[in-house]
Amino acid sequence: MEASSQGYLKKVSTNFRGGYFAANKQFLDQLPIRTINFSDTVDKARHDKMVAMVERMLALHKQLADVKTDHEKTLIERQIEATDRQIDALVYELYELTEEEIGIVEGAGK
Repeated sequence: MEASSQGYLKKVSTNFRGGYFAANKQFLDQLPIRTINFSDTVDKARHDKMVAMVERMLALHKQLADVKTDHEKTLIERQIEATDRQIDALVYELYELTEEEIGIVEGAGK
């Protein structure tokens, strides 16, 4: 999603020489950022799931810094990749992206 949001920001903001672009409030306000409705139990559950996955990702990165063997490193890296895919899937669900849109987003990140 990051690459997609960055591309969108570049389209709506002022572009400067050297590839820089303005990230002023007037442009950031145009980003399609979804808000969470905490009174909706489904929305709150998604939020809580996202928070849990992000906390897991942070813990895994901390563990990765402390590994002693290549085997441990490989195991934690696989867990990081799986958690990252789960976070992506939840974001796609939150924004109700179609398969075509998901393909565009994932292609933009490469």
